Amino acid sequence: MGKRVTDYPHTISFRLTDEAWFRIQKEIAGRELTAHEWCRKAALERLNNNYALSKAERLLLEHFVRAQYLVTQGFQLLADGNLTGDQWKKLRAIATERAAELTDNALALRAKLSREEPALVQFQHDSKR
Repeated sequence: MGKRVTDYPHTISFRLTDEAWFRIQKEIAGRELTAHEWCRKAALERLNNNYALSKAERLLLEHFVRAQYLVTQGFQLLADGNLTGDQWKKLRAIATERAAELTDNALALRAKLSREEPALVQFQHDSKR
């Protein structure tokens, strides 16, 4: 076995239930990852704000984001008096085609707000003094 390219000087260990262990084993089946490597990657993805959503969670989030897009855009068209049957069909097609992109944008915005939030909380705390 060759020397690692990246040095990992710190070790984290934790215990798992049998159920969690089997779920990890199922997740890594057919991949060239050990359970330890998979857990390391999952933790680092979470730290990097990729949120490590499962496939089901990502699908559900895409549905929510798509619905939010349709509601906001649909109401705006309605308020402007521009909502026709053809416009609505076009809007639905756009939302369906761009669901992944809209979700990525929503996650990126949330990550940005999460990074700015500690500064905002500190500012609010300081301004109350």
